[in-house]
Amino acid sequence: MFNAKQKLLSQNFLGNKALISRLIISSGILWHDTVLEIGAGNGNITEGLLSVSGKVIAVEIDKALADQVSNRFGNNKALEIVCGNFLDFELPKEPYRVFSNIPFSITGEIVKRLLFSDNPPNICDLIVQKEAAEKFMVNQGKKSMLSILFYPWFEMKISHIFKRTDFRPIPSVDLCLLQIVKRSTPLVHAQDTNEFRNYVVYKYTKCRSVGEWPAAQWVNSYTRVLHSRGSFVKWQRDQRKLKKIHRTRTDRNWKKIF
Repeated sequence: MFNAKQKLLSQNFLGNKALISRLIISSGILWHDTVLEIGAGNGNITEGLLSVSGKVIAVEIDKALADQVSNRFGNNKALEIVCGNFLDFELPKEPYRVFSNIPFSITGEIVKRLLFSDNPPNICDLIVQKEAAEKFMVNQGKKSMLSILFYPWFEMKISHIFKRTDFRPIPSVDLCLLQIVKRSTPLVHAQDTNEFRNYVVYKYTKCRSVGEWPAAQWVNSYTRVLHSRGSFVKWQRDQRKLKKIHRTRTDRNWKKIF
C-alpha cells in the first residue's frame, strides 16, 4: 500500500544524509531564514533544514508521513508541520526560501504557484527531473513559454546532478537540484508585468517559432498588443481547469488505495 501511494505521488526519497547536509549547507540557508519544505516525505531533508534554520514549514499531503515527521521532530519549536496539499497552502507573507524534494507529478504546478505568487521566495532549491529543470531555464536553443515568463524576475541554474541510486525507490529518470534566485532588480518594471505576460502568452499561442527568439529580445521589444489583452489570465484559467481534471483523477486513484 505504501509503495502504491509513493508511486501515485511520484515520491522518490533522498536517503544519503551526508549528501543532504552538503547540499543544504551549499545553499547558504541562514538561521534567520524562514524555509518552506514542500513534500516533507520521510523527514530526512527536514532534519537537515532544522540544523541550519530557526523556522521550517514542512508541508506534506500524506497523513502517515506527516505523522512520521511529527513523531521525529514534533518537540522542535522551529518546525511547523502542515498536513495538506501544497497547491492549497497559503504562502508565507514574510520573506522566505524553499528547499524541497517536490512531487514530480506536479512539478510544473508547484513552480508556477511559487513564482507567479505575489510574494515569491527569494531562493528556491528544488529537486526535480532534469528534463523539467531544462524547460524552466532559458537555454541557447528553443525556449519554453514558461522559461520566458520567469526570465525577467528569476535566474536559474542546475547546481547538482544526482545519481539515480541516491533515491529510493530508484527513479527511471535523471534528477537534479534546480536553484532559482529572485533577481534583485527585475528586467521588467512592476507596472509592466501584466503587459509582458500577456504579450508572451499571446505570441507563443499564435506562433511557436518565437521559442527561438533570444530571451533579451522579449525584454527589449515587448509591446502593447490589443489582441493580447487578457491572454495570461485566460491561460492561467485554462491551466486551472486541466489541474482540476488531474486532481480529480488523482483523488479517485488515491481512494482506491484504501
